[in-house]
Amino acid sequence: MLDKFTLPSNIFRAYDIRGVVDTELNSNTIELIGKSLATLALEAGETTLLFGADGRLTSPALKIALLRGILSTGCNVVDLGTIPTPLLYFATHTSEWTSGVMLTASHNPPEYNGIKIVHRRSCLTPEQLQQIRERAESGEFSEGKGSLTYRDITASYIARLTRDVVLARRLKVVVDCANAVPGLIAPELFRALGCEVIPLYCDLDGRFPNHHPDPTIQENMEDLIAQVAIHKADLGIALDGDGDRIVVVTNAGHVIDTDRLLMLLIRDIVPRYKNPNVVFDVKCSTLLTQLIRDCGGNPVMSRSGHSFMKQTMHRTQAVVGAEFSAHVFIKDRWYGYDDGLYVGARFLELLSRQPETAETLLQSLPKSIVTPELRIEVDDERKFVLMEKIKKLAAFPQGTVNILDGMRVDFADGWGLIRASNTTPALLLRFEATSSSSLTSIQQMFRDLLLQVDDMLDLKF
Repeated sequence: MLDKFTLPSNIFRAYDIRGVVDTELNSNTIELIGKSLATLALEAGETTLLFGADGRLTSPALKIALLRGILSTGCNVVDLGTIPTPLLYFATHTSEWTSGVMLTASHNPPEYNGIKIVHRRSCLTPEQLQQIRERAESGEFSEGKGSLTYRDITASYIARLTRDVVLARRLKVVVDCANAVPGLIAPELFRALGCEVIPLYCDLDGRFPNHHPDPTIQENMEDLIAQVAIHKADLGIALDGDGDRIVVVTNAGHVIDTDRLLMLLIRDIVPRYKNPNVVFDVKCSTLLTQLIRDCGGNPVMSRSGHSFMKQTMHRTQAVVGAEFSAHVFIKDRWYGYDDGLYVGARFLELLSRQPETAETLLQSLPKSIVTPELRIEVDDERKFVLMEKIKKLAAFPQGTVNILDGMRVDFADGWGLIRASNTTPALLLRFEATSSSSLTSIQQMFRDLLLQVDDMLDLKF
């Protein structure tokens, strides 16, 4: 038994472990976390963990420490190498092992790293993550000598996906991988589908020298938009730092918001089922609800966060779902986890079977006036205190208040949302309305409430 050790509490997020390397995460803390999660896995009857790592500069050294911790408990490891996160998820569905660990900080800047954990094909709950922290701090670990073996999952992933997805015509696609780990597989995968692929930043470089691997930030999309125009491509695809998120650009250079990408997938998937469930998070457009019903489906709203989405997808046996932050989940013909590579392939298949362009498909969707996600910077502890005050002071006699995740207020002509971010020190807001005047009115109601809670808040709307 080791001496008791205190870990930084802020690295244990709502659904993963993430922090700045050296100041919050180092080899010692990573090794302790490895011992802890492996001990808990063994106690749950899991004797072998799958393992993957992204392409960050700090991943090789942290991998050594993490595996040292896991193996020291007697838990075995199957190392899948440097892979996107969806390939680890794929392995939990197609191999004899259903639990695994991914060393990644996803879309965060290069100074970050972290851990995503899969237990029996499911993400951990916040409570389970806290159990890992508590066990790590207790120093009470299993002891043994686990075995380390290696397996390549990439070839079987590409083979499985290309058996499932068949394009009706050849498409030209620009793929931006932001110098992150999806670049190791994305160009090969889309070529295997028969596409003409123009790779953009697909060489691995953990410094992310061209732009951060977060495609939900508009400035990170500008190069992709330009290349789609230069090459007259049918589509642009941007993947995030570990490949579980996707953002799509039309042939005309317009970014398709995730809720609208979901609408296009719903049109393709939902009519083939009898009253299937479709999951979306609280940040998504209210237009989704009617479209799902029009296609014969049942709308299900979830908390934001990929782990909460996966839990809701599993609980409701939904055929498709999406979180506005660019996580898309397809159970139809696949496994129901968030996989930017597979979603990209399915959208290419959908597009190849249509005579219309991606831009025409986008413009065919119902329209509203909607804001991007807005941020109010506040520290991690204060954001939750502010949210509690907001809920207590809220009074919207004309609206319906939903506190599933933060506070969403739906009106006859639109809605507004405010919630604490799960991953960053910020409050997040989004608004949608049927007209500019309605949007202004809803924003003013939220502005008045926020300034009543704290008149020093720096409001950006």
